[in-house]
Amino acid sequence: MDRFLVRKRAGAAVESKEPSPKKLCNGSRAVLLDPAKVISWNVNGLAVQLRNNWSLIKDFLEREQPDVLCLQEVRLPAQGPKGCKRNDGQKRRRSEVRCDTAQEKAEWELVQKTLVSACAADYKFHWSLADWKYSGTLLLIRRHLDTDEPDFTCPPLAKYPNHKDPADPRWHPEGRVIRVRFASFDLLATYSPNNGNDPDAFARRSAWDDAMKEFVAQRERPLIWIGDLNVAAQLVDVSHPDWFLQQCYQGEPANMRGQPGFTEGERRRFQEILAAGQLVDAYRHLTPAEDVPPAHGPHFTWRGHPPVHQAVAKYHGKGMRIDYALISQELLPRLGSCDILGSGAERCGFLGSDHCPIRLCLKPASASGASGLPGLSEAKNQVTVVDLD
Repeated sequence: MDRFLVRKRAGAAVESKEPSPKKLCNGSRAVLLDPAKVISWNVNGLAVQLRNNWSLIKDFLEREQPDVLCLQEVRLPAQGPKGCKRNDGQKRRRSEVRCDTAQEKAEWELVQKTLVSACAADYKFHWSLADWKYSGTLLLIRRHLDTDEPDFTCPPLAKYPNHKDPADPRWHPEGRVIRVRFASFDLLATYSPNNGNDPDAFARRSAWDDAMKEFVAQRERPLIWIGDLNVAAQLVDVSHPDWFLQQCYQGEPANMRGQPGFTEGERRRFQEILAAGQLVDAYRHLTPAEDVPPAHGPHFTWRGHPPVHQAVAKYHGKGMRIDYALISQELLPRLGSCDILGSGAERCGFLGSDHCPIRLCLKPASASGASGLPGLSEAKNQVTVVDLD
């Protein structure tokens, strides 16, 4: 994947010398293509992982060759006016990385020398960044897919101040959303906010869930929603359900008690989102479970870190499945596989992060045109709401 590149100034988009492949043509009309393999991974700090684990990451990308790569929690700050501060309301260029300090410059140079250098010839990079080193997402799309420019928010989020950029409503202020249109479906890649442990955080997450429920309910095309959704949907989606319910906040309201991502309120809202959008949890659809699976197996996408400077680490050996590929009901005939690519207390396959990648593979669309699948009204009658217990 290594190619020679022509670079613009620091913080600008990076382009390849090679021309971008064109869309396939049908007469005078350009024909969009669908990706067959989509991988999502919360990197837990992109520069950190590239510095410490680039050889593992490069081997992984060369082996997997995804059509689309969705990264969350990149933690690179957006370019903005000189002297800008966190949450100051000034307009940012959220598709560009800020390089004002020596550390920022060094981290961006590292990203260029590793991920960008290896992938820019074959992929387009789409960044969505926060004001500071926090949150942020990145979408890499194969150049031959040649999509239109993505959107960087979902319209219902603009109703909520915590989820609206006051200087540019086209973006989520924390870079949590990237949406792109393919031939027969839309792809939504998000890094959903953590529920936290206080009323303000609860309200922020509740507003996000309400907005996303409205968005998916209003969709007009088949949808794939992938990323770190920060919720474990059912008891079988955590390694130690009773233990997780006893962690963190234990006050009122009762439905906010427990580990963020595993409270009763979050799980119930998640089921409501699935029903409203006629969405299916692809992994659980293919890998049903009635009992909690073994903690050591490839069943959980987040794992607690092992002991480093202490004898015991509270979350070591425990896991949660909080990264998802959700697909609309009408895409079910095209679902090929959905896999969790890491396992074990030692986080084998996690590539240095506390999350492992997940992989979604799709079968080709019907040759009869569009998706060749049931319409939304027909699919609506097929929705099943899963019990939380």
